[in-house]
Amino acid sequence: MYSAIHAAVQEHRLGPGVKLKEVELTELFKVSRASVRTALHRLAHKGILQLAPNRGATVAKPSAEDCRQILESRLAIEGMVIEVLARAPQPATTKALRAHVRAQERAFKAGDMHEGHRLAMAFHRLLAEHCGNRVLAQLLDDLLSRMPLVVLTHGAKRASGEATHADHIDLVEAIADGDIDRGRRILGLHLQALQDELDLDAPPAPKTLRQMLQG
Repeated sequence: MYSAIHAAVQEHRLGPGVKLKEVELTELFKVSRASVRTALHRLAHKGILQLAPNRGATVAKPSAEDCRQILESRLAIEGMVIEVLARAPQPATTKALRAHVRAQERAFKAGDMHEGHRLAMAFHRLLAEHCGNRVLAQLLDDLLSRMPLVVLTHGAKRASGEATHADHIDLVEAIADGDIDRGRRILGLHLQALQDELDLDAPPAPKTLRQMLQG
């Protein structure tokens, strides 16, 4: 059940604000209420669900400030991942990363945007897997798991995937060259471009009845 809900969020099949009822989940997955609650608490700990007393579980709907903090945290954690990789570039890592970005390019060129964007997100997890630091990999995975909710809640205008792919190519080559500063700079620009595509402006405060009546 944990894996099914997690995957549904990552694949944009479960959107922000959707309510998950314990009884329905119990019947759907043929498990006990205790097992359902355990899975829901794990997902809440990962930031994918929100739990409220007497209200149950809902898919998280990150605020604009949540999104900024997630991206800021990604810059810090993923920047360290890149530093570890670029400090001592490994041929096997470079080969795996280059093969991955080629697969991503093929997907975008074929017009398979869903697969292209799936591979684009998987690229960042692949970086963490190859850095050899399990703590960094887990921290980054938690942040990446929340990115679909960021995009679904606040939108993203990027459609072609060309800019994403180009950034990934540049990032791989910076790592292969052992250029930590260039790698961090590319990542910073990459995440800033993503933030610029999101609608993080706070909605205007609702007017009072007096303001509406008096114009």
